Amino acid sequence: MAQRPARHQLPDEISEDADSDTSSSASGGGAPPSAPSHAERCRTLVASKSRGALSTLAADPAGHPFGSVASYALDDRGNPLLFVSRMAEHTQNVLRDPRSSLLVTEPVPDGADPLASGRVTLLGDLHEVGDSERVEVRDRYLAANPTSAYYIDFGDFAFFRLDVGSVRYVGGYGRMSWVDVDAYAAAEADPLAAAAAGIIEHMNANHGEAQVLLCRHLAERPDTQSAVMSGVDRYGFDMIATGPSGRAAVRLGFPMPCTDSGQVRKAMVAMVADARRLAAGRSPADPA
Repeated sequence: MAQRPARHQLPDEISEDADSDTSSSASGGGAPPSAPSHAERCRTLVASKSRGALSTLAADPAGHPFGSVASYALDDRGNPLLFVSRMAEHTQNVLRDPRSSLLVTEPVPDGADPLASGRVTLLGDLHEVGDSERVEVRDRYLAANPTSAYYIDFGDFAFFRLDVGSVRYVGGYGRMSWVDVDAYAAAEADPLAAAAAGIIEHMNANHGEAQVLLCRHLAERPDTQSAVMSGVDRYGFDMIATGPSGRAAVRLGFPMPCTDSGQVRKAMVAMVADARRLAAGRSPADPA
């Protein structure tokens, strides 16, 4: 078997130094900013969705991966809870061999590269839920999938749990890992996940100049001419800075973790004020 490459192999005419998507990270205090762990990124992505691509092992043709779409909820450890018909091919497959996986992907904006978006594959064994758990699992599934109410009591359907044994995370090109299962189970979904799109839209529509200041003076990208926010989470935010030296992915950490959009606004106001002081040749510690 060929050895797995450790990094992407670029064409000869492209050097790593010339790559237009080089990245840097910084914080106002000069220390590397906090960022979500891969376990946290996985829990956030899986918790933000309720549908994924289920793969089981087919009986005929024997052993071939069989892909289907499945809706799910989650238990407290992030194990997917599925509600499937015994008539379905994937259900018959797992009754013979419980080995399965569920792929959950981030949405891809129009015109974006789908391979640059995040995805999580949860691998494990899929087993029917016992009678003692059925009421709780039913409530969780209905909360995550309210349109299932009309068939939730069909007699041919049953609840199954994917007992996750392995977790694979891919966050885009060159960012991937096998995630510790216990770390995944203990991780919390990001509290800003539901608000993130609105925060990003607001910042890019109304505060482009402020983002340029942040990149120039807090992220050590002095030649930045334009900047757009590309992501935000409880620990900080990501931007794409563009200038004569090319494009760069930039990350800045919040002074303290933020749990809602109001806290994000206060943190951003303080950080922009620091950047303005630095632009004026003053210390961030100087009074406004």
